[in-house]
Amino acid sequence: MNKRLLTGILTATLVAACATGPSGPPPFDPVGTYDFTADMAGQDLTGTMIIEATEDGYTGELSTPMIPIPPAPINSVEVVDRTVTIEADGPEGLLLIELVVTETALEGTWAMGEGSGVFRATRSK
Repeated sequence: MNKRLLTGILTATLVAACATGPSGPPPFDPVGTYDFTADMAGQDLTGTMIIEATEDGYTGELSTPMIPIPPAPINSVEVVDRTVTIEADGPEGLLLIELVVTETALEGTWAMGEGSGVFRATRSK
């Protein structure tokens, strides 16, 4: 009977150890203020992106002093592992920004209407 009990304990310990797996980096928290650069038709557009947490997810805005338009409201921010997807109301419709978290920045692409380009943001606050 002691042999069965020992075998059961060892089996349960082994199963529990396999189920937990290795721990990875903590989830990325996108909340903050970022300085961004977006390539628009070969020219760099710079501005600020603010992401705030709400009870329902995230909100915020994108603004640039380079173009006289109101800030673009951020409607949603989705974080999956080290990928961040942002949807905002751009001046020409839906602005979709898909980014990957690197050691120093968020890097990826933006698309709106028929335009698209490279997007890079670094946290300033």
